[in-house]
Amino acid sequence: MEQSVEILSDWLNTHVDQTLVIEKHELADLDIVHFKLESVEFRSSEDTIDDYLDDALVLRGTGNTLNASGELVPLPQHSYEIAVSGLRFSPSDDKRFQVTTERAKYILSIEE
Repeated sequence: MEQSVEILSDWLNTHVDQTLVIEKHELADLDIVHFKLESVEFRSSEDTIDDYLDDALVLRGTGNTLNASGELVPLPQHSYEIAVSGLRFSPSDDKRFQVTTERAKYILSIEE
C-alpha cells in the first residue's frame, strides 16, 4: 500500500464508530453521503478477478445519500469505496480530509 493511501487509511481508522460526511465531486456531479464507519479495508486490484476494479479503500458500515427529491435514502450496500489510483490530498486536520484521485475529488468530514 502506498504511503498516501496509508495516511488516508490511518485518518479514517481514527474515526471508526463515527459518522462521516462524504462529498464526492465527479465531473459535474456532487454526491453527499452520511456514513457510519465501522471499519476500513484496503482492496488490491491484484486480489480480485474483475479486471475493471482498481485499488480501493473499502469503508464498511451503513449510510444514506440524498436522492434527486432531496430525501435521504439508504445506500444499497453496507460499504463505500474510494478508488485510490493517483491519490493526492490537501492539508487537512482531525475533522476534515480532502482527497483527489484520478476519478473524483472527495471531502471527508466528521458529522458534528
